Amino acid sequence: MATLNQALVLALESNPKEAYVVAAETLLRLLDNIIREPQNAKYRTVRIDNPSIREKLLSVEGMKQLMLAIGFVESSGTLTVPSNVLLANVRRYREFLYERKELVKNPPKERDITPIGSVTCTESNSSAASAAVTTTSTTNIPQEAATEKSKMVLQPSGSNATAGQQRTEALCVIKSSRPFLARIEFPKVIPGNNTLLRQLELLSDQVMQYEDELLLASGTSLIPIDKLTAKAKSKLTQWQRLLASSEATDQNKEPSEKDLLLEELTAWFRAEFFTWVNALPCTVCGNEKTQLVRSTVEDGVRVEVYQCCGQLRHFYRYNDVEKLLQTRRGRCGEWANCFTFLCRCLGYDARYVFSTGDHVWTEVWSERRQRWIHVDPCENVLDAPLMYEHGWRKEITYVFGFARDDVQDVTWRYTNDHQRLLQRRRQGGACSEHALLDAIAKLRTKRRAGLNCTPEQMSLLRKRTIDECLELLANAGRVPTAAEREGRSSGSLEWRLQRGEQQTNTRYMFIPTEEEVQAKQFNIRYCCATDCYERFLKGASNRVNERITEKSNGWESRQYVSRNIFRKEELDWKMVYLARTEGTDEATIEWNFDFSVQGLRVKQIELRFGQETYEGAKVELYYIKSDGSQSQALSSLCECGKFTLQARLSGGKSWQHAQLFRQSKTATDEYPFEMNIVLM
Repeated sequence: MATLNQALVLALESNPKEAYVVAAETLLRLLDNIIREPQNAKYRTVRIDNPSIREKLLSVEGMKQLMLAIGFVESSGTLTVPSNVLLANVRRYREFLYERKELVKNPPKERDITPIGSVTCTESNSSAASAAVTTTSTTNIPQEAATEKSKMVLQPSGSNATAGQQRTEALCVIKSSRPFLARIEFPKVIPGNNTLLRQLELLSDQVMQYEDELLLASGTSLIPIDKLTAKAKSKLTQWQRLLASSEATDQNKEPSEKDLLLEELTAWFRAEFFTWVNALPCTVCGNEKTQLVRSTVEDGVRVEVYQCCGQLRHFYRYNDVEKLLQTRRGRCGEWANCFTFLCRCLGYDARYVFSTGDHVWTEVWSERRQRWIHVDPCENVLDAPLMYEHGWRKEITYVFGFARDDVQDVTWRYTNDHQRLLQRRRQGGACSEHALLDAIAKLRTKRRAGLNCTPEQMSLLRKRTIDECLELLANAGRVPTAAEREGRSSGSLEWRLQRGEQQTNTRYMFIPTEEEVQAKQFNIRYCCATDCYERFLKGASNRVNERITEKSNGWESRQYVSRNIFRKEELDWKMVYLARTEGTDEATIEWNFDFSVQGLRVKQIELRFGQETYEGAKVELYYIKSDGSQSQALSSLCECGKFTLQARLSGGKSWQHAQLFRQSKTATDEYPFEMNIVLM
């Protein structure tokens, strides 16, 4: 397969923005037509003298060279894609061009602070320039592209531009000194064909891509370090004032500025830098739930193919962090990979953490705390390692941390039941504990052999390893914190449900508004057909003159917490309801009410709670008071100021046999869940 010439795509960006966007979108339409109907000859040919093609497309400098690289052939006044050109190659150019066009059209938000000692993009008219835009060392630039009138170069920020140079806010060029495979190529030390152990060596080699000096400089230029540092300093000042006012004597409670900077980096990465991808949206109708039709591998990169409106879109799952700095999107693998690298850009000792439970994250060494800190950039969560087991309800079997100078089995940090962990490992049979320890020792030696460490530095690394092993063993039986009991937030609800990470913690609590306090009433209802809650005030005669005070879309928007619950739509029967997720044996959902904050209590309560059960399934309702006592009698809530309504679904021969709020999709004015309370 032909190599994707990224330089030709990037070279287009030196044109005026408006002309570039028009040209890029025109070419994308041409390529989409070819991909959609490859047998239609009319889509494969464009006439050069066509006014629209000449003005919108070929007027942009570098466009013809790009089209020739894609596979177009110039002949008799036309540009034609022959039938022997691989569609896979056309798709790859199409996806990369689309990504770059979107970045140019909608550039990153912050460019207001230039990091000290970083690199930025400048526009140079120097005749000594010998190459056009370059992003990777694997790109071969044809002579035509090498004579561009201007080029994008990397220049240290703060340096003085020459008279002919004009600093721009163009997208920064990301560049490494070597191709991805060259950056991660090392002699193998793990013998045999054990799948787990071979994967450990692969991941251990892969994190070495972070140590490329040119790539580190490119990554550093993307971080608004001054802004993040200012926020960290402000937080530190607040901490110091808080500790001073509380007359605390333990100075170890004060966090370090570097730890607080890590918090700010994590928040910025999630909010502004990286984007989560559930599925690629349709470019025709805008549907964000396109169908995954297949997964393939192109040039060693896994590719997910999505379909909608007769079009196919390709999502490349890059492991190359250089690519991720350009695309800035993906799922947990891409997030952790890119975030761990940015931590290295700021000088942190950082690990890429891999779990066989299909999730990855980061660990960062804290000098202040003298231990590794768990960081999940997808969730913007720090130092909550038990959340996967206790919040996400995942079984933890193997978790490994990979750094430039170490490999460690850190599983023991992410579970507090070490006996059951060992039992799972023995039953799984992935490898023996002896073989695992031997492999880790070999990989650790391999990594440290490549370091230019003094004997004192090597001694500190060994001590850190020993101290960590003791810390991991001491984690057995540790009680999870409140943060570690939280469910997952990254990814769409449907995506989390499919993966079995179904606990949804909205933590919404119903508290009476001023109007409800004045009226001494509280009313809430839910329509499953519209998937909408309505909060309302009754008139003098119940439904007569009632007034809706709030609407909230989504069954999970006003729940407190749920596990293994989702909203099912039956397309054939045209019915909707809440049910257990497929493959689960039980499920719960809770709604929380607190009238005590206004000094009120329940005087009278009515509840409609629609439920259907089949084949011996059960739906059980429990009313739980603030003291923890629970009852199945609705009357138990009288004179209660704070309570939780909990529904438990279980039994039956299928997940569908216990249903809540079942109704027709057309019954948009019916409410199978309604609660009416008179307050006193």
